[in-house]
Amino acid sequence: MPAALIKKGITSLACIGDGRQSGTSGSPSILNASPEAAANGGLAILKTGDRVRVDLNKGTANILIAKVEYARRRAALQKRGGFHYAESQTPWQEIQRSMVDQLADGMVLKPAVKYQRIAQKSLPRDNH
Repeated sequence: MPAALIKKGITSLACIGDGRQSGTSGSPSILNASPEAAANGGLAILKTGDRVRVDLNKGTANILIAKVEYARRRAALQKRGGFHYAESQTPWQEIQRSMVDQLADGMVLKPAVKYQRIAQKSLPRDNH
């Protein structure tokens, strides 16, 4: 929690995130939302003050704005070239961003998919 909120007596902060997070175990959290903002998912157009309906039974979170406003924001996002995030700071970050699928698709290295279930296809090599 940010110190400014703690001073105001706020000790729990609800969180919706589209990536891995730590430090949220004490707060109500919805993590791994997909598609991610970086893939122009819904979180990319969410603004401070927007209301969101969360249905834990259905596994959904819906932005409660008019369809016209949603379309306007979506068009503006596309006009800006999509969601912009900071440049990669390490080669591992660049590899992850360029080769890892969305969370809803398993968040695996895209080229690794062809190696899944190898034991069902042939006798795997000894790899230990």
